[in-house]
Amino acid sequence: MALTALIIAFVFAAALFDVRTGIIPRQLSLFGLISGLLFHAFAGGFLSAVAAAVIGFAVGLTFFQLGAIGGGDVKLITALGALLGLRSWVVAMEVAVMMAALLALVEVTRRGLLRRTCRNIFDICKSLYNFGFKAHPHINVNNLSMVRTPFGVAAAFGTVFAIWVAR
Repeated sequence: MALTALIIAFVFAAALFDVRTGIIPRQLSLFGLISGLLFHAFAGGFLSAVAAAVIGFAVGLTFFQLGAIGGGDVKLITALGALLGLRSWVVAMEVAVMMAALLALVEVTRRGLLRRTCRNIFDICKSLYNFGFKAHPHINVNNLSMVRTPFGVAAAFGTVFAIWVAR
């Protein structure tokens, strides 16, 4: 029960920071990572927590390299792996990715940018095919003119869902 309360407080704090500032603080993610690993070291499930954190870091770093997410998102995904353990983390990330896509779809539709977004997706795919595994030079998270949605919010939805379903 204590871990569940910690996880929910952690992910809601991350979502709140992401909505308000567009940044998930490094210290918050480090706290989540260390807390999750320490808890699982004493209560069981340590290998699952380490595996989820390592996989989360690898997957997050891959999307960061492609310019799809920011560094705070990578750290959040990693910390959630340590807190949730592998099984719950996979469920949380599946839901988070779907929620992130839904939030993005709502935002680009609301702004009248759905057609442009579809063209951008095509351009990103073409760039990956032509130039390999690297971020598109213009369509990436570092371009401030691109539409952004806070992944911390999607991660919060996914995490709460995973706790509700998988625990």
